[in-house]
Amino acid sequence: MVQKNNRWNITKEKGEEFAHRYIIEILKEQPKNTLSLSDLIIYLNHRTKHINLVNYKKKKSLSVYLRCVYGNIINFFDEFTFYGIIENGRNTKIILLENQLNVSSLDPKILNEHKEWILIDDDFIFV
Repeated sequence: MVQKNNRWNITKEKGEEFAHRYIIEILKEQPKNTLSLSDLIIYLNHRTKHINLVNYKKKKSLSVYLRCVYGNIINFFDEFTFYGIIENGRNTKIILLENQLNVSSLDPKILNEHKEWILIDDDFIFV
C-alpha cells in the first residue's frame, strides 16, 4: 500500500494559489495562451525557485509539490476548468481557456467555482 506524502510546509490551498498564480502568468505571456507541458514546468520551476517549499527537511520545486499532491501535473490541470490539455502524440500542451482570469483576483472562492464536477453513481432509496 502506497502512503501519501503529506509532510509539506504549506497547505494544499496555499500550494494551489502559488501554482495558479505563476501558471496563469506564464500562459498569458505565450502566443495563443498555449505552451508545451515540459516548457511550462521549466518556466514554473524557474519563476518559483524563491518559494521555500520543504518536504522532509529538503527544499523541493513547485512541480515536485504538484506531482506529490496530485499524483502528476496533468491531474492538477485536469481538476480545473480554466486549463485545457491538448495531447498530440507524445507532445502535451497546456492552454489557458479563460483569458479574463487575473492573477491578482484569484481567491479560493473563484478557484472552487472552476473545479470540475465529480459524478457519483449511487442508488438511492426513498422511503
